[in-house]
Amino acid sequence: MMSKYLNFFHYKYIMVLFVIFSLSACTMLPAKKPIEKDKEIKEAPESGKEKIETDSPKISISESLSIQAKKFSSQGNFQDALLIYNQALSKASEVEKLKLISAIERVLAKTPVKIIQEFIVIKNIHIPRSLLLYWLGLNYATENNNLKSREILESFLVQYPDHPYYSDAADLLNDLKKSVFNRYTIGCLLPLTGKYAIFGQRALTGIQLAIQELSKKYDKQFQLIIKDTQANPDITIDAIQQLYHQNVAAIIGPLLMVNQAAQEAEKFQIPIIALTQKSDFPLKGDYLFSNFITPEMQVKALGDYLFLNLGIKKVAILYPNEKYGKKYMELFWDVVDEHGGEIVGVEPYDGKKTDFADPIQKLTGQFFPIPDFLKPKSVEPETELDKDQTDIDLTHTDARADTRDKEEQEKIEIDFEALFIPDSPSNLDMILPQLAYYDARGMYLVGTNLWHNKKLLKDVKGYNKRAVIADGFFDNSQNLATLEFTKKFQAVFNKKPKFLEAISFDTSSILFLTAMDETIDSRQSLKDALKASRIFKGATGDTFFDKDGTAHRNLFLITIKKGKFVEINR
Repeated sequence: MMSKYLNFFHYKYIMVLFVIFSLSACTMLPAKKPIEKDKEIKEAPESGKEKIETDSPKISISESLSIQAKKFSSQGNFQDALLIYNQALSKASEVEKLKLISAIERVLAKTPVKIIQEFIVIKNIHIPRSLLLYWLGLNYATENNNLKSREILESFLVQYPDHPYYSDAADLLNDLKKSVFNRYTIGCLLPLTGKYAIFGQRALTGIQLAIQELSKKYDKQFQLIIKDTQANPDITIDAIQQLYHQNVAAIIGPLLMVNQAAQEAEKFQIPIIALTQKSDFPLKGDYLFSNFITPEMQVKALGDYLFLNLGIKKVAILYPNEKYGKKYMELFWDVVDEHGGEIVGVEPYDGKKTDFADPIQKLTGQFFPIPDFLKPKSVEPETELDKDQTDIDLTHTDARADTRDKEEQEKIEIDFEALFIPDSPSNLDMILPQLAYYDARGMYLVGTNLWHNKKLLKDVKGYNKRAVIADGFFDNSQNLATLEFTKKFQAVFNKKPKFLEAISFDTSSILFLTAMDETIDSRQSLKDALKASRIFKGATGDTFFDKDGTAHRNLFLITIKKGKFVEINR
């Protein structure tokens, strides 16, 4: 492609040289002598010669080329016109260059973007690159390609901050950003069909309720453009492109395929709040946000409560030896270190097994080395005469050893005040009873949002005392916004909401409420406003986004009393 392009311009260049050569030859020809006619014509006086020379001034090469370029331009041949103007610039004086630049701009204003792009990549071109870039941005806008126009104009502003056209380019760029911003319309990316449809449908109920409530409150027509991603990366990418052309202010979602969505949304500079717990998602771009419950949020909430509210000093960790358990173990350990606490035991276990005796006994200290007084003493070889007496002595010794062993076990005390177990109720219903069996009692039992499950109330009843659970939503919370959301959700959908419905409700509310601000007039200003640490009160609590686009909120802390989950007041 490039070789073809170079050959083409090589041919054009030769043609230009031919024109130049021809014009140059004309200017160098000697003056034609007048024809003598039988000596009847007398020689003109010297003053006449000067008059002739004054009336017929020489035309410069630059001017001659300019005349030829105008002819090409009038014929619609803008490419050849620019080629000849480019050569004319190389021959022009400083005064002539100003006129040529104006003429070149008149041609550029009518030149298709494809041709201007070809000129930009030519090395050692005489037409200023800044001029080519500026008109390329303008012409993209004329062709209704706002995305490319914005991209080119932003590049122009960065490269040429002192250019006379800087202000004009900046104004046009702002107008373009406003033209693709509809503050009352957001896009929605959810898997509404396929394997993960149940989660998409649940999230959609929360979003729909938010639009219904906002429409009532503000008497506005809020619009949601829904795209079914089917949890497919290609469909997700295509959906974002469609939403861009539909002038959405921002996008909520997706639940899955977030990396593909991030790349596309950043390219189109659309604020997008993904419902993902991947903490690195918002770090991949300036327009990317995440709003979900994350492992980091959970361990922070648990650590703050244990060490700041309860004043605990020593904790232990019992975790499943797989990806989920390892991640939470490491994060919780970091939080303990931050609070100056002490980890007195860390034991992994195989989550596929049902016997957790080994890791529990190690945590409770029952695998300490055997004390010297319990070890058997060496004795002299016995004789036949002493055998009966020896048997009696050994029997007494064994009895005393058993007594001391029992006394020692009774003296064993748990040296941690809280035990963190990042696992699901399916394993907890075996682990918690075994903890009690090995007399590991009295400490706080600390868990993730997986513990917030009815199975924990039924299957391990009596073993779940002093539980401390972190979660992103609690439908029986005394938080006013949470109570109001739960009540309205039940009235509309005839069922209790869970975290996914609540976080979807809050996220869509955040986007619409921010976009409604009169100072917000573009996707960029919406993005900046979201990152300004505004506090949004919602069903999941008070939320704000930091400068990286990561959501922050205080999670709900829950315990168990009388067979029910109860909110912990802090």
